[in-house]
Order: sequence, then structure tokens, then C-alpha cells
Amino acid sequence: MQNSQSTLPVIPGAQRDAVTAAALAVIRRALIEGTPVTRAGLAHEASIMLGASPEEALADVDEVAERLGVSSLR
Repeated sequence: MQNSQSTLPVIPGAQRDAVTAAALAVIRRALIEGTPVTRAGLAHEASIMLGASPEEALADVDEVAERLGVSSLR
């Protein structure tokens, strides 16, 4: 049977890894390239890593942050 979804759902471990990769990419750009850390920059990077819209990606970032005890970005 063929899956009707166009993308596979992100499992929690993969979601956490994608959020971590996005955060580290933003931090790396800030440290190495001097790029400012912004909400828009994090949303863009997270959307690439998670394959989601920037708004959905930030919601995923918030979900992971809250599980780790970090305050929401909202």
C-alpha cells in the first residue's frame, strides 16, 4: 500500500536533532561570520532543517525548548 502523505512525519528524536542542528547553525554563523542572531534567522534555519514553514518550525523549536526547560520564544 502506498503512503498518501508526501513527507514522512518527524519523530521526536529526529525533531530534536533538527532543532539542535538549526540552533547550532545560527550560533556558528554568529561566532564565525558575525551574523546577528535573530528570530527570523532561527525560523529560516529551522524551516530548512525541519522541512516546514517558518511558523511551524518555530513552534517545533518552542516544543523542544519547553521539554528542555527553556522559556518559549513567543
